[in-house]
Amino acid sequence: MTPMLPPSVRGPIFSRRQGLAWLVSVASVLLSTMSIGAEMIDLRVIVDTRSISGQQGRALLSQRIQDHVYTLNGVYRESDVRLRSRLVAVDYLPIAERDAERLLKMMTDEQGPFVGLFTQASYLGADYTIVYVRGLTIRGKHRCGRAVAVNLAREDLASTRKALAVLDIACGPLSLAHELGHLMGLNHGELVDRCQPDHGHTTAAAPYALGYAIGNCDGQPQVGEFGTIMVGGWMRAIYGDQHHVVPMYSNPRVKDPRCGKLHECGNDAIGDAARFLNENAFLYSGHETARIGSDANVDTPKKIRP
Repeated sequence: MTPMLPPSVRGPIFSRRQGLAWLVSVASVLLSTMSIGAEMIDLRVIVDTRSISGQQGRALLSQRIQDHVYTLNGVYRESDVRLRSRLVAVDYLPIAERDAERLLKMMTDEQGPFVGLFTQASYLGADYTIVYVRGLTIRGKHRCGRAVAVNLAREDLASTRKALAVLDIACGPLSLAHELGHLMGLNHGELVDRCQPDHGHTTAAAPYALGYAIGNCDGQPQVGEFGTIMVGGWMRAIYGDQHHVVPMYSNPRVKDPRCGKLHECGNDAIGDAARFLNENAFLYSGHETARIGSDANVDTPKKIRP
């Protein structure tokens, strides 16, 4: 229900501040309405202190992380996925490592700065733990993110120990959605597999739990070429850059002019990531139960700690 204008602003003239306050209240109601029936996933973020400089830098970085979560929730809504996310904590720790594989092993083994990682996840109720560094590498090359695995088995989809990812803080907000997709059982898709055969790009938790793309693998822009979030950086091999990534998970029930000439954003057989996410939403949100209270605000962290 849209809130009524307060008596002081029902007339034809009201202050900018009053009008803004009313718009914020309307947005809050609409957001909560859209979140009804959605499963909530709680995120703990760990940020390398070497990635920031000064208090202002920390504030900007915290805002960027909140923006990433806000974007993730927008992706869920556009994709008709019954998930919402929120931050339960943002922690700052000194992290020297930059290699994604070694970082993920340190997290899995609870070594170095990640001692007690899973105990803390249990305490906070964090379903997923995400580490942000600057200058992330994979096999010596700069990359935007890496998940600990493309989870395939049901027990892995429901496991906190299989809910880890590392991201480069300099990359865009869709990297978070992409790596979480891998942790939730999704993979890149059929077209990516044609661009790079025999690399497991269609190995997913279900045959349809894949990204969806239209195009070829010449790296040249063509009218109608596009890819959904799980195609990700492979749009460079298809289109020549990543600008034609549609910010949603594949869903053949969604029609959007950004999704090629036919406006079809998925395929029932090989590109319906939204279906898989909805079928398993309760697993993603059930890793941990918070022990420190809850917060219904899906776009604001419960706790940001120095």
